[in-house]
Amino acid sequence: MKYLIWPISLFIFEYINIQFPIYYGNRIQLYLYIFFILLALIQLRGEFPKSFINKRVVVFISIILVVQFIAMVLSYYRIDVSGFNKHPIKTYISFLGFVCSILVHYFVVRLNINDLNDVNKFLKGGWIALILSLIVCLIQLCYLFLPSLFEPLVRLIGDTVEARWGGQQANDNPSSFYMLGSYVQTTFRINGLTEEASNLATQFFVIFIPFILASIKNKFNIFNEQREKIFPLYIILVIILFLFVMAKTTAGFLFGAVILLFVMRDMNKIQRVLVILCAIVVCSFIFQYNFRSEYLSETINNFLLNKNETSVSNRSGTTLALLIITVKNFLTGIGWEYHSYYIFEYLPDWSRYNQEYYDFIERKEFPIMSVLLGWTAEFGIVIVGLIALYLINTQKKFRKLSNQAIDLNHKEAQFIKVLCDSSQYYLIFTLISSAFLYVWYASIYLIVYFFFVSIIYVISNKLTNNASERFEGLHEKN
Repeated sequence: MKYLIWPISLFIFEYINIQFPIYYGNRIQLYLYIFFILLALIQLRGEFPKSFINKRVVVFISIILVVQFIAMVLSYYRIDVSGFNKHPIKTYISFLGFVCSILVHYFVVRLNINDLNDVNKFLKGGWIALILSLIVCLIQLCYLFLPSLFEPLVRLIGDTVEARWGGQQANDNPSSFYMLGSYVQTTFRINGLTEEASNLATQFFVIFIPFILASIKNKFNIFNEQREKIFPLYIILVIILFLFVMAKTTAGFLFGAVILLFVMRDMNKIQRVLVILCAIVVCSFIFQYNFRSEYLSETINNFLLNKNETSVSNRSGTTLALLIITVKNFLTGIGWEYHSYYIFEYLPDWSRYNQEYYDFIERKEFPIMSVLLGWTAEFGIVIVGLIALYLINTQKKFRKLSNQAIDLNHKEAQFIKVLCDSSQYYLIFTLISSAFLYVWYASIYLIVYFFFVSIIYVISNKLTNNASERFEGLHEKN
């Protein structure tokens, strides 16, 4: 089970064609993870790990549930456009289902990560997930240059495992990203197993890159039993950076630049100069062949230099509206899923009256273009601030444990340090990504974060036992 938790989270295709009020209902992860929880309880004979439930976290979740109910009721009576309004009781029940589904992800990881051996098994599953993602992306990349040869394969991927906005009914929409069989066939952009190119870039950036960078930084391959073998990680890093460009998404270019900055930070002067020279050569190549290669020209011009004005206008306007909503509802927020009316209300005039705006009006649904502002708007600055404080304190505790392992000269000190650095990168990259739109509650983001939470307890117990054994050994000598 430990090997499967991470790879399973990749497959977010809607296999269950039933209308559910929450995201997880149509996807296989929720049901498989519940099955894994039951198996874990049988193996543990019903005994829960120590500190399985944090009383403070339980109290905090209870407060969130109460505050959200208040926010939903207030929004229900404020909204005077019926098409944008939602019944607070039904919405609150859906929100409870949403919270319970998130807790399922915590339980499946926490019950299956009980020692460092389990940690290694989970990480091997992560390596499998990374290789699967790269294989799918490379197949899609080959299709862009050899479409007739790879069309059957990308169509098969699109029909069976590719996630889609709108689920199995996505092709009913004439403007769908998938109307020609798959995302890459319709848009000529790489999306892996995610809904679209930007989600793929975010998934690599937040989920896989933290472990790769931490391993390179510490010269310790966390995915391989032969820890000193770092070179394969450099190859994978270069492939991912190339895929960011080929995905033709602004976020991909930004994430690539951030990754290079983090890589260079841990280099010596000679290595930094070499990286800068390589970057200059690559940029020169790109600009030299920009107008010779139609695909590359479109990538650079349309998705970096000359972004669609309507798209930029809508993103900017929606972000500004979310900022206004946050300021005006900083205490309780507006309530989960009540954002569409408020965005419609506070959207500036210069962002209205274009085709995308009319599409949103017709659907009575405005998307959240910034995850961070979506959090603060729906849940309030106070709640989001307290969650941020919890995340910071948890990371500080992790760093303290890592330093303690080094001081004790623990045999797994280097391993623990790489995990700690990975956790730090994960939080930093999540913060950067939250400026954009992505499915932050997708299973893969949850299980990786709860993995970091779980290993803090594992490492704490390990170091406590190690310290006790040392003390007993010294006592026996005396």
